[in-house]
Amino acid sequence: MTEEKTVTKMAIRAAYDGLGEVMGQNARKIIFKAAGLIRVIDSPPEPNFDREFTLSEQVSIYRETITLVGAVGAQGILRQMGYKNVEFGVVTYHALDSIKDLPPGEKIVKCFEFSQAVLNKGRVVIGDDGLPRFDVFDCLTCEGAKSEKPYCAQYAGGLQFMADWTYGKGVMQVVEEKCKAMGDDSCLFVLRKR
Repeated sequence: MTEEKTVTKMAIRAAYDGLGEVMGQNARKIIFKAAGLIRVIDSPPEPNFDREFTLSEQVSIYRETITLVGAVGAQGILRQMGYKNVEFGVVTYHALDSIKDLPPGEKIVKCFEFSQAVLNKGRVVIGDDGLPRFDVFDCLTCEGAKSEKPYCAQYAGGLQFMADWTYGKGVMQVVEEKCKAMGDDSCLFVLRKR
């Protein structure tokens, strides 16, 4: 059975752009080739919401990054990639221009909902503090992984850009409070004041 294409071209394009900026074009080429995404190397997808990639293809980008640099070293790189991925979507491709002038509380909820829509994973829940949390109960990055520390830093990085874009840099920090690779039932990302 063929896997359903549920990942947006925007998500893959942002990963392509972010990986190139964080690790360089040669590393991007190595990772995309190892991930089986040779077709993307010379012809990156248009940044739109058409769903033309599978979850396995998307996850393979992150897994091949981990393979290339190791699980420990990859966490900082993946966090930067996630940050750059979302930054490209928001700043370069103007994906969230329609919400840029909303009040911060409303804007951050919309940002987290946007992440859920682009990733086609997880859900947004509102915490007791009134802030959104991103609960990725279906995290494929953690599938089969074991770690003593939070493992799926690319989500934290992307959400961190959203927090910085909403509140300004240094105001809020995104923390992965729970992680499936650590044995939790989901990967839970929360906002905390610095």
